[in-house]
Amino acid sequence: MASTLDSFLAVPVAFSLAQSCGPIVWGKGRWPNVDWIDGHFVWAGWEGNHLATRWVRQSGSGVVEIGGNRDAANDAAWMAGTLGFDRVPPTMEDPLVAAAAERFPGMRPYSSNSLFEGVISCIAGQSISVAAAAITHARIAALVHPGVRIGGRVFWPAPTAEQLCKLDVATVRTSGVTWKRAEAIVAAAEAQVRGEIPSDDEARLDPETARIALLRLKLVGYWTAESALLWGLGLDDAFPPNDAALRRAVRLAYGTPELDHKGLEKLAEGWRPGRAWASRWLWAAMFGLPAEVAAPFARPLGDFGPLSAPK
Repeated sequence: MASTLDSFLAVPVAFSLAQSCGPIVWGKGRWPNVDWIDGHFVWAGWEGNHLATRWVRQSGSGVVEIGGNRDAANDAAWMAGTLGFDRVPPTMEDPLVAAAAERFPGMRPYSSNSLFEGVISCIAGQSISVAAAAITHARIAALVHPGVRIGGRVFWPAPTAEQLCKLDVATVRTSGVTWKRAEAIVAAAEAQVRGEIPSDDEARLDPETARIALLRLKLVGYWTAESALLWGLGLDDAFPPNDAALRRAVRLAYGTPELDHKGLEKLAEGWRPGRAWASRWLWAAMFGLPAEVAAPFARPLGDFGPLSAPK
C-alpha cells in the first residue's frame, strides 16, 4: 500500500547522504528518475506495478527522513539497495586512494539497484559524457511513460524490460542513440524477459557468472558489463576498463598526465577487492559532491503529478 507519511530510518553514524549522492549530481539534473534537490535525494521508480516516489534527506548523523508516495515498509531495503547505507568501506593500501577515502568517509555505493537498468543505461551511455548519457537515458524513459512532477521537475521511471520489448528499434532510435545501440537495447530487454540475464540477487552472489551472461548480449563489451555491475548493483570490485573519466581522475590524483588505459588497469590491481570503491572516491575527488543541505523540501507531497501503472 502506498504511503505519503514521512518516516525515519536509523543509519550508521558514518553514512553521508550527500557524499553517497555524488553520481546523481554529476548528471546535472538530467537523470530521468533521480535528482538532488534542495538537499534531498529524489527518486521515482517501479515497485511492482506501482510507480513509487521517494525523497530522502539527512538532518544529522545516524538518521535519515524518507517521504513520498511509496510503501514505507520497503524503505530500508530500498536504502540498502540504492544507497548502500549498511555497507562497510574496504581498507585501501594505496596511499592516494586511502587519502581520497578519508576525504569522503560517508560515501556509500549509489546504484540503480537493478542490473537490467544498469545494462540499459550503460549501453545508452557508451562513449559519451555523463551529462549526455543522462539526457539519452531520460529520452528512452520518456518513450514509455509521461512522467511525474516532483519538486519542480518531471521524473520518468526507468523503463522495464516488458515496456522496452513493446518498442521497435526505430522508436528507440528517436532517443538519440545509434541504430546499433537501439538494437542492443531492445535485444537486452528481450533477453531479460527470456530470463537470460541473472536476477539481481544471483548477480550479487555470483558476479563472475553475471559478467559472462552480460558479455553475451549484443554490443556489451567489458566496459559496459563492468559498468552495469558497478552502477546497476554497486558491486565492490566492478571495474570498467578503458573508462575515460576514471583515467582523468587517476591522472589528476596521481599527477601522472601520461597514464594510459593499460597503466590504469595495472594500477587498479592494487585496489582489489574494492576497485569500485576506489573508483568512486577518485571520481568524487575530481567531480565534487553536493553540499550537505537539509532544508525543507521545496514541494509538498500534494504537488506530485499523477501516478499511473506501467504501459
